[in-house]
Amino acid sequence: MTRKDYLSRKDSELVIWGDNFVNLANTNATAWGIPKDEITALQTAQTEFKTLQAKADSPAKTSIIVAEKNASRKRLVTKIRAMVDFRMKNPVITDAQRIALGLHVQDKTHTPIPAPHASPALRLTVQALRRISAEFRDPSIAGKAKPYGVNGAVIVYAVLAAPPANPDALAHSVLATRTPHTLEFAEEERGKTVYVAACWQNEKGQKGPWSEIESAIIP
Repeated sequence: MTRKDYLSRKDSELVIWGDNFVNLANTNATAWGIPKDEITALQTAQTEFKTLQAKADSPAKTSIIVAEKNASRKRLVTKIRAMVDFRMKNPVITDAQRIALGLHVQDKTHTPIPAPHASPALRLTVQALRRISAEFRDPSIAGKAKPYGVNGAVIVYAVLAAPPANPDALAHSVLATRTPHTLEFAEEERGKTVYVAACWQNEKGQKGPWSEIESAIIP
């Protein structure tokens, strides 16, 4: 899952969670359209796991008991996930009831994506023959994370005889979604100067302010 799982990795916590889930599912089985045989199978798996978990947590535990407990947990988790995936999405079940079951509820509040308001920090380094590495990052965030809502950086560049007045003079453009981005050049451009600038672009295609224009000699 992309977010925290609703099932705990701790066996003792899963026992408590499972008791609550099974009891609520059983109580509301008819209203929620859950067949009785599925409830019975889930109750059986929960009881088995509780019994083996208690044995595995006692001083008299053995490696065989622990292995049986682990196998029992897998069977229980499989049944729980199947019921959640196929039964708990029923629209008659309210978000409050899903929360009571111990499940996550999707946040339905739409968060607007703002236009980028700052420029990326840009650094050029020689990578190999005819290659320049353009590294961009948000100076306010540690690591390589991009600002919220941003899908990449627009990199503009051009090989020129003199520094340009502004990024509008840089004819080549590319949207880089990962940093660093490699710029490749022709053999005849070796020894010349490339000028590069970058700006953030969000998922709506809105661009932020340009960075400073950086330059490098093409190796």
